Order: sequence, then structure tokens, then C-alpha cells
Amino acid sequence: MRLYLWFLLRGTFVWAVSTLILRLLPSDWVDRPAWTLLITGAVSGLGLVVATLVFLRRVEPRHQLAALGSFVVPQMVLDAGVVAAFVQVLPNFPPSHAPLFGAFVLWCYAVMLMTAVVATRPH
Repeated sequence: MRLYLWFLLRGTFVWAVSTLILRLLPSDWVDRPAWTLLITGAVSGLGLVVATLVFLRRVEPRHQLAALGSFVVPQMVLDAGVVAAFVQVLPNFPPSHAPLFGAFVLWCYAVMLMTAVVATRPH
């Protein structure tokens, strides 16, 4: 139980730092065409696969999937709130980027969770 709480707190911390970084980005840096965001999504997806695999190696096999779930779930819930209050939370982003942001974070969490499921399935 302590292991899952540790990952839950770690996931919340990662969300807070990531959201703060996004909040502090200059407006002209985030106002880009959608195709550049798609490239960013592809590159970050690859990075998330690698990070998830490294993350899972440090956890006992029987706890890997639940630990990663504990890490991702608070981020998903909190990012749902960010998407709902996008203009207030990330005023430096154009309001039209809210759907792209929502799709991007959904993509990232899906990549992490699918990587965990595939990596932890019995061979």
C-alpha cells in the first residue's frame, strides 16, 4: 500500500511541475501550427515508452502495473480539470489549443498505460 501511495504522490508532483512549466512558457512559444504539435506528440510518445520501461524495471513485477496506474491516475484526473478550465489554468496558450492539449495528454497517458500492459503481460 505504501508503494502505491508513493507513486500516487510522485505522479501528483510530476503533474504539478509539468503544469507549472507549461504555465510559464511564453505565449509566442506555444502558439504553433497543429502539425508541430503532432511531431511533438510522436517524439514524446517514444520518450514515454522508454521512460515507462525504465520506470517499470525498478518495481517488483507483481506490482508494476498497479504502481504505474497509481502514478498516472492522479495526473489524468488533474489534467481533466486543466482541460475543463484551460483558459484559466493556461492563459498563455491560445484557447483554441484546449482540444489539442486534451488530445495530447490523453495520448501520453495511453502510451504509458499500454506500454505497461504490454511490458507486464505474461510471456
